Amino acid sequence: MSSPFKKIKVLHVASEMHPLAKKGGLGDVVGSLPKAQRELGIDSRVLLPLYPGVMDRINGEAKKLPRKLYLPLEWRVYPARLWHTDVQGVPVYLLDIEDISFSADVYPNQLDMNSVRPFFLLSLAAMEFKKATNWNPHIFHIHDWPTSMVAASLKWHMYYSTLSDQYDTVLTIHNLAHQGIIQETNLIQWGIPKEAFNIEGLEYYGMTNFLKGGIIASDMITTVSPRYSWEIQTREYGMGLDGVLKKYNSKLKGILNGIDYSYWNPQTDPLVPAHYDVNDIAPKRECKKFLLSRCGWKDDGSPILIYIGRLAEQKGLDILLPSIEAILGHGCKLIVLGEGSEIYERALLDMCAQFPDSLFVKIGYDEELSHLMYAGGDMLLMPSYFEPCGLSQLIAMRYGTAPICRATGGLADTVIDADSASDGTGFLFSSYDTEAFLRAIGRALASWNSPNLWNRIILNCLKVDFSWSKSSREYANLYLELLGVPEGENKKLLR
Repeated sequence: MSSPFKKIKVLHVASEMHPLAKKGGLGDVVGSLPKAQRELGIDSRVLLPLYPGVMDRINGEAKKLPRKLYLPLEWRVYPARLWHTDVQGVPVYLLDIEDISFSADVYPNQLDMNSVRPFFLLSLAAMEFKKATNWNPHIFHIHDWPTSMVAASLKWHMYYSTLSDQYDTVLTIHNLAHQGIIQETNLIQWGIPKEAFNIEGLEYYGMTNFLKGGIIASDMITTVSPRYSWEIQTREYGMGLDGVLKKYNSKLKGILNGIDYSYWNPQTDPLVPAHYDVNDIAPKRECKKFLLSRCGWKDDGSPILIYIGRLAEQKGLDILLPSIEAILGHGCKLIVLGEGSEIYERALLDMCAQFPDSLFVKIGYDEELSHLMYAGGDMLLMPSYFEPCGLSQLIAMRYGTAPICRATGGLADTVIDADSASDGTGFLFSSYDTEAFLRAIGRALASWNSPNLWNRIILNCLKVDFSWSKSSREYANLYLELLGVPEGENKKLLR
């Protein structure tokens, strides 16, 4: 039977895509969602900046398209080229702009007209895309503030607004905390008229807010979990945009992120020393021994708790750090992998020096170590203050490592408390404080001390399915809805 999605053409315009460029969960999503969509029959492609080092990651296997793009900005034209490559079956186009460099760090430390200019040009390149590729999408799927100006330009730009009836736009908010706010309010040199700078446009407390413009201008908005879609409509989690999101909530939908099960797979993972699955979990013990050895420890039978992620306030470091001594006092070993705030990094390293036999800290990102931690750990700590979706808990469950999480955002959507249900996969707590966090850890340790109960929890984790198969279909149905299908064959699908 022919797929109902085969006529849909989608261009993901993004600032990150694993494995080419990644700073967070956005990169993981763009690295796996288009691939899952193509498996459904959608012609899904990606437009990404050509960051320094990307060519090395693809071993130079990219073809420069012969036709240039010409991007109008600041009363001049920026010539640009597209390089075409293939990443796991997904066509990827890398934008190379003359006289403009994208930062190797992906995002600038400070936002102003100069530092956001490359992302604005990326947005314009999406609308010029057909001229270089002879391929025209029906839908621009844009991600977070760096590409929000695709939708904003289709609504307000002095030239590109004339193309608004040719495209539909879906904006995915991966993290509302990052909004792309600059002091500059006069964007006329970027083709955005003064009429767009008002409360129903880009204006935000006397500044310009790119994400706000994208929210207003996009045809549909998605968040990366259902719970996060309504949390961001509250004052506590709305980051100053709760009123805007409430106003436009009729086009707001939460679709849970997935993970790539071909990459995160304890049966086949080449980065772990032993392979296992739901039918045979015994080899997980070998992974645990190897992880302990990597940390310079012997296996004394104590539980291993892991933390993998950014060292940032959002991730709950303010309650994790004060809890470490009590965690270690329970006879646990704790392994931390991440980077972020210098204050948190220094505090962790100081504690590591104080407790070398039970606390291991690696500052930075280490792909091999992260896989080993997921496979060899017993419990994953995620005490996040807020969490749009969270991927670490999904990966941990895939590897039979039980998450201990605060019940917020995607964590509450994906983890079932083992003390409340027979199909429980982890342990949840609600209050954002060390006492509630430590009580959840205590409950987890009580279960760990009951082998039959703990085995059931691990098997529950290994059985849940957070692959992209369901979520990619939700996006596909959203596209059909946007294009007016199945109510009628939308004329855009005939292009």
